[in-house]
Amino acid sequence: MDVLSDVLETLELRCTSIRPISLGNTQAGEIMPVLAYIVVAGGLKLRFQANPAGLALGPLDCILLAGAEEHELQPVSAESSAPTRALRCAYAFDRGLPHPFTRYFPRRLCLRSRDLTDKSELGRAVWLLEGELINARPGFDFVALRLAEIMLVEMLRRCHLDEPQVPFLAALSDPPIHAALQQIHRQLEHPWQVRELAASVGLSRAAFAERFHRRAGEPPLRYVRHWRMLKARGELRRTAVPIKTVATHAGYESAAGFRRAFRRVFGRAPSSLR
Repeated sequence: MDVLSDVLETLELRCTSIRPISLGNTQAGEIMPVLAYIVVAGGLKLRFQANPAGLALGPLDCILLAGAEEHELQPVSAESSAPTRALRCAYAFDRGLPHPFTRYFPRRLCLRSRDLTDKSELGRAVWLLEGELINARPGFDFVALRLAEIMLVEMLRRCHLDEPQVPFLAALSDPPIHAALQQIHRQLEHPWQVRELAASVGLSRAAFAERFHRRAGEPPLRYVRHWRMLKARGELRRTAVPIKTVATHAGYESAAGFRRAFRRVFGRAPSSLR
């Protein structure tokens, strides 16, 4: 079970727009829920209100911004003859959903090309994306959006390089906690207990509970409850199966108990999503 893929799909994180950046003089950057700038060639400087000196990006450097952070864009050519070529990708997902990925999504994440063990990890997607935008062949919108989502995943994969580590993303690089998350995601309906999860990854109950909370961003059983509700929410919106069946898939023996738990988490009845 790939936990990060499961989370991104369930939270419906999507790229909503892509465009190349043509820079002459300094210009204001747009404020979006999640915004990424990727430099293809030349250089780009971002100036923030709290950091007037700015942050310089070179070829294959990327920055991910989340939230309403005002900034300005300015070209900085890495070579005297190299014009700046950069891409702007906007992403959206529901920040109000009950998952630590949404609560602790990094406000600002900068990925340098020097951090890549193999530049093809990110570079291939960047160059393919730029090619799609330039050539505009049939289906380029669909392809470009998927490539931009691949770039976002590459940035999140490298997030553990930064200190301090971001909760939930930190859990994915912690083998025992990652293994516990895989079990939770793989067997959603199982009546998980902290002691059982701890034993399965070779930790004491107390050590596991503390480590899970610190790495994943919330206690183990709260994570289980919220993840069940998120998967149930997706099934309710996507299918027409009876609510009792959805409740069973989420590990609840009765539809009434499921309805109460769903209302506590989302403030509305499951049937309201139909």
